[in-house]
Amino acid sequence: MSSFRLTLLRHGATIAPAGILTGHTDLPLSALGEQQMAGRNNYFSRFPPSSIASSDLCRCAGFARQLAGKAGLDCHIDSKLREMNFGELDGLAKAQWSEAQQAAWALWSQNPEANTGADIESWVSFSARVNAAFRAWLQVSHGNHRVMITHGGVAKALLLNWLGLPAVRHNQFWLAHAGMITLYWDDEYLPILQGIDNEVLLGA
Repeated sequence: MSSFRLTLLRHGATIAPAGILTGHTDLPLSALGEQQMAGRNNYFSRFPPSSIASSDLCRCAGFARQLAGKAGLDCHIDSKLREMNFGELDGLAKAQWSEAQQAAWALWSQNPEANTGADIESWVSFSARVNAAFRAWLQVSHGNHRVMITHGGVAKALLLNWLGLPAVRHNQFWLAHAGMITLYWDDEYLPILQGIDNEVLLGA
């Protein structure tokens, strides 16, 4: 496999009220989210994608299909690239959380690998799922710029795995809506993190 640029682009803001965990809850982008993603079009004009992958959830897949259509590419859509399933908390407003659910979330936030209360998907299973799906896509992808439209948690799980860091470090990576991570990838070397760009300009 030759070397290439790898871009992980998080989806834009959704119609979900602030603070709601939208793991497997399938909500579309808001008008702001659409503008945030459109603001990345200039980047893809400078660095045209050669392969595109996405979660099957609409907040990722919609832009991925648009980008693929403009580039004349197929779009690799995979449900295994979904965000973590937050169990009882998924899509539930925080005002509705019970004390037990609040406690479970506090413990998970400190160390997701050691805490799986409120029926939250285990970090071990989540990380294994998304890393296996990523590798499977690499085997069928091609070209010098491979792009994944993804979720914040998925991007964190991939980075932690590639950098050899424990799950307890997950909060040290922040990816804004439409935030972007770029890497240099070559199977003969460890992935090289080139940058994290959270400066999102709104597009038309």
